[in-house]
Amino acid sequence: MHVDELLFLIPLLPLVGFAINGLVGSRFTTVQVGLVACAGPFASFVLSVLALLGTRSHGDHDAVGHDAHQILWQWMATGSFQVDFGLFVDPLTAVMLMNVTGIGSLIHLYSYGYMKDDPGFARFMAYLNLFLCSMLLLVMGDNLLVLFVGWEGVGLCSYLLIGFWYTNLDYTDAGRKAFVVNRVGDFAFLLGMFTLWGLTGTLNFQEMATWFANVDTKVVHGSLVFAGGMLFLGATGKSAQLPLFAWLPDAMAGPTPVSALIHAATMVTAGLYLIGRMDFLFVEIPEVTQVVGFVAACTSLFTGLMAVGQNDIKKVLAYSTVSQLGFMFAGMATGLWFTGLYHVVTHAFFKALLFLGAGAVIHAMHHEQDIRKMGGLWRDLRGVSVLFLIGAGALAGIPWVFAGFWSKDEILAAVLAVTMHEGGLWYVVFPMLLATAGLTAFYTTRLVLLTFFGPMADPNRHLHAIHWTMMVPLVVLAVLSTGLASFVGSFYHHLTGRIFVSPHWVETGHDPLHETHLIALGCSLVVVALGIGGGWLLYGTRGNRTAEAFETFSRSLGVDAAYNLVSGSTMIVANGLYYLVDRAIIDDALVTYPAIFVRHVLGEGVRRTQPGVLSVATASTLLGAVAVLVWMVVANG
Repeated sequence: MHVDELLFLIPLLPLVGFAINGLVGSRFTTVQVGLVACAGPFASFVLSVLALLGTRSHGDHDAVGHDAHQILWQWMATGSFQVDFGLFVDPLTAVMLMNVTGIGSLIHLYSYGYMKDDPGFARFMAYLNLFLCSMLLLVMGDNLLVLFVGWEGVGLCSYLLIGFWYTNLDYTDAGRKAFVVNRVGDFAFLLGMFTLWGLTGTLNFQEMATWFANVDTKVVHGSLVFAGGMLFLGATGKSAQLPLFAWLPDAMAGPTPVSALIHAATMVTAGLYLIGRMDFLFVEIPEVTQVVGFVAACTSLFTGLMAVGQNDIKKVLAYSTVSQLGFMFAGMATGLWFTGLYHVVTHAFFKALLFLGAGAVIHAMHHEQDIRKMGGLWRDLRGVSVLFLIGAGALAGIPWVFAGFWSKDEILAAVLAVTMHEGGLWYVVFPMLLATAGLTAFYTTRLVLLTFFGPMADPNRHLHAIHWTMMVPLVVLAVLSTGLASFVGSFYHHLTGRIFVSPHWVETGHDPLHETHLIALGCSLVVVALGIGGGWLLYGTRGNRTAEAFETFSRSLGVDAAYNLVSGSTMIVANGLYYLVDRAIIDDALVTYPAIFVRHVLGEGVRRTQPGVLSVATASTLLGAVAVLVWMVVANG
C-alpha cells in the first residue's frame, strides 16, 4: 500500500485513543489507559517516518511541493468556492510531522509515570491524544481551512489541558486566558484567509502558489500586505509573540507534560509553520517580513529579561520559550527559512528535555516549584541533574557540544546577512538578538546554580522516586539535544532534498550565511561567555544584592500589569458607554420614556374619557354630534 493511502491514519490513530479513553477509560486500569493513549502516537510516528522517507523534492524552489497527497472527501462546494478535506506531506510537513509525533510520543510515555496516580488520568490522556490529533491536522492540511480546523483544535485542547485541575480557580482562569487571547489572533487569521480567497479564488496551498507564480502581484500588493499582516497577527497569538504572548507563561498552571507538549514541539510552533507554509506570500511582502523580524527581536529580548526574575522553575522555562520563539520568527523573516525551521527542531528537543526534567524535579520535590527552595539536587538526583544540564547547555548555546548552539548560530548569521543586504529595521534586530543570546546564557546559569548546586534549602527533605517511564524520554531527548542535532538537520536536508530559502536568495547566486557566519560566530561566543560568567559571578554564591536588584528590575517588567492597565481602561470606557448609550439613550430615551408617555399621557387621557358613567357617555355623545353638525355646516358653506 502506497504512503498516500495511509496519510489519514496519522491524525486518526490518536483520535481513536481519545475516543476510547474519553468514553470508557474510567473503566480501565491505569496500565490499560496508558497503553491505549500511547499506542496511537507511537503508531503515528512510525507512519510519519514512512511519509518522510517517501518525500522527494521536485528539485526546484516551488513555493509548495508535495509527494504524498490524499483527498478524503469534498468538504464544501458553493458556487466557485470549493474545499476538499485533504491531507498532504511535503518536505516542510515531513519535518513537522517528525517533531510532533516523535516528541509527542515521548511526552505521552512520560505522562504515564507523571500522572498515573491522578484520579483524572484517563481524561488527561484523552486530552493529550486529542491535542496531538489537532496538531497533526494543522500541519497536514492541504488548504488553509483544514489547517484552521487543527488551529482551533489545539486552542481548545490547550484550554482543557491548562485548566485540567479545574477545582483550582487560578488554573481555570489561566486556561480561559489562553483561550481568549488566542481568539484575538484567530480573528486576524480569518481576515487574512478571507482576503487570500478573495484574491486567488482558492484556499488550497498548491493552487495559491500557482496563482502567485502566474500573476503580477504588484497590482494587488496592498491586499497582500494586509493578508500577510493578518496571518502574522494570528501567528503571534498561537506562537506567543508581542503583543499576544501573555497567555503562555500562565499556561504553567497545567500539569508539566502539558507545558512540554505546548511549549516544545507542537502548539507554539504553529505560527512558524504557517509562515513557512505561506512562503509564497511572505516573499512578496518584504516590508511585512521586516516587521516580523523586528517584533520577534523585541519579544525575544523582553521576555528574556523577564525570565531572569522568575523563581518558579517552569515559568523560567516558559519565558525562555517565548524568547526562543522570537529567534525562530527572526530566522523565518530573513527568507532563509531553514534557519528558523532548524531552531524549531533543536528547540523542540532541548526545551522538551528541560520541561520534562523540571517535571521530574517537581515530582521528586513533592510538587514544589520554587527554585529558592531547592538547591543541592545534584547530590540527590544525579541522573536527572545530568540530563537537565545537557538541556541547559543546549539552551545557553554552549559552542559545538550542544544543539542550541548550531541552530542559534545559523539564525544570527542569517539576520546579519539580511542586515548587510537590506538595512532598515534589521539594523536593530541583530544587536537585540545578540543581547538575548547572552541573556539566555545568564538566566540559564542562574536556573542551574539555584536548582542543582549550593546549600539545600531543607536538609531534611525526602525526595519522591522517579518512575522509569519518566527517565526514558529524558535520555532520548538528552541525546538529541547534543551535537547530534546537527546531523539530524543534515538528515532532514538529505531526505527532503530541498533547502528552504527564499527565491530572492537563490537569484543572488551565493550563500549569504557563508559571508556572515564567522562574524556571527565570534559575536555569539563572546556574549555567551559573558552570560555564563555573569551568572556564575552573581549566583555562584547563591545570590547577592546585585542579583536581587536585577531580579526586581526584571519582575517590574511584568506584562500582566500592562494588560491590566489596558483592560482597566477598557472597562472604564465600556462602563461609560453602558451608562451613556445603553442605559441613558437606548433604555431610557428610546424605550422607557416613550412607554411612559404612551401609558401616562395618551393611555390615561383616553381612559378618563371612558369611565363607564352614563351621564359622561351621554355628554360625550352629544358633544360628538354637535361637532359633526358644525363640521357639516362649515363644509357646505
